[in-house]
Amino acid sequence: MKMTPKRILRWLGFGIALFVVVMIINQILPDMALSLLLRKSQGQESHLNILHNSKNNEQVMDSLQHQIKDLHQILQRKSDQLEKMQKEKMENPGAVSLPDYKSDIFLDGDSIAHYVQNQINNAAILKKNQWKNEYDINHFTMFDRHYIYKLDPGLKMRPVDLINSRKDWTTEFNEAVLEGIKKLNNSPERQRVSPTYRFTTHDFVHGLYRIETNVGTQYILVYRPVSNKNMLNSKQLFQVTIFRPFAPVQSLSAHSTVSDEKVHFIVPLQGRQDTFRIFLEYFKDFALASDGNVCLILVFYGQEGLPEIKHSLEVLQNQTGFKDYKIEQVSNEEFSRGRALQKGTTAIKNESALMFFCDVDIGFTADFLNQCRSHASEGKSVFYPIVFSLFNPSLVYQNEAIPALRDRQVHKRDNGLWRDFGFGMSCQYLSDFKTIGGFDLSIKGWGYEDTLLYRKYTQTNKVMVIRTPVNSLFHHWHPKHCDKSWAKEQYESCLRSKARTEGSQTTLGLLYFQLKEKLAGLS
Repeated sequence: MKMTPKRILRWLGFGIALFVVVMIINQILPDMALSLLLRKSQGQESHLNILHNSKNNEQVMDSLQHQIKDLHQILQRKSDQLEKMQKEKMENPGAVSLPDYKSDIFLDGDSIAHYVQNQINNAAILKKNQWKNEYDINHFTMFDRHYIYKLDPGLKMRPVDLINSRKDWTTEFNEAVLEGIKKLNNSPERQRVSPTYRFTTHDFVHGLYRIETNVGTQYILVYRPVSNKNMLNSKQLFQVTIFRPFAPVQSLSAHSTVSDEKVHFIVPLQGRQDTFRIFLEYFKDFALASDGNVCLILVFYGQEGLPEIKHSLEVLQNQTGFKDYKIEQVSNEEFSRGRALQKGTTAIKNESALMFFCDVDIGFTADFLNQCRSHASEGKSVFYPIVFSLFNPSLVYQNEAIPALRDRQVHKRDNGLWRDFGFGMSCQYLSDFKTIGGFDLSIKGWGYEDTLLYRKYTQTNKVMVIRTPVNSLFHHWHPKHCDKSWAKEQYESCLRSKARTEGSQTTLGLLYFQLKEKLAGLS
């Protein structure tokens, strides 16, 4: 016989009813037998004992009736949940549902509840931990009613941020604070100090939280009564420890990506013939030799250096047989990166083409093309990798021979930084690019056009923006010119980029003190 959810509930209800009957028999029959014996052997005193036992039996009956009522409510809830899940499954066959987690440890009861309890037991917050060293410690982050105090300042470069600037922070911290209040108002400690005082959000002072990647989020919350009304000792601090465990891992979807889909490189260029030759070496070794399913669209401004550019491409063709390249020339316009990339997109006839907006001073590895194909999905997602930007080699290797360019591509603190403030490199489909409206063509020169396009994508719900550091892209250092004639925001953005990519804070600080000592020696 197939065990449907309703049958399971029916048998469960029958078992509970049987359990209740047995409990009643066990509680009442011994007392009744005892009272009959006492009646025969003891006069009035026995009669009083029987009355006392009768009262006890009534209390037991009341207790059992309450338990039966609670069990009926639980059964009804479970029944409603099952019916809801069945209805959702029928309406949406592809919907994700929680699997039944069973193990040898928990053979009965709610397996999900046991799983959550395991997560709590494994959390470091309730244990004394022995760390390997000071680098191994998972630090807490502090927050109060309005601000979060961050060790990692992020893209905004702010050590302090408003909680309400992000929806997830607002929801998460508010839930934690309210859970702490609920715990305090129901705790024996609060009742011992003051049976009548009720905590509110105004009593919250500050909190600490940290995330254990495989377990959940831990909170330590501190409260102090703002009013001494109904509080015997208003100077007392109350601390609540709470934990939000992670649920079991869920598979949401599975799909394949075509690994030989053509990637269209669109590269804007003005002059810089030597840099272009270096770029072509990367293109030959990592795009052609390792993959081959690529197209190169070069948007070249002006006439100076064009013959050398064409010659470099002819040499590449003779060496590899690669012919899938185009040169889009712009003769009588001031250089604009946004306009250049926009013009490059018009050279593509296939609306479903995968594009990679790329600069000539980018070095890449063979892994990047498949990362581009994996994370850009037409109509679903655009891929904005964060490149590792190399510092000025003359500062990084002050007293050493400067290594070859590819040997400098090492992810080290003094070698470079993650260029989280740059949005120039991007993989996206031509159809998505057109749907979003393309670049702002009023911007001249380099920079800021990429930020505005990125902002368009983040402010729409049409596609997901996938933003992450990647191990396959490097931005090579080069002298940077910021033109005062540019728009103020564009000019200031250029200066900030120039300042951050020259060298690490340590390198620049040491250089400053060395120069200061030299100047002091001259005076």
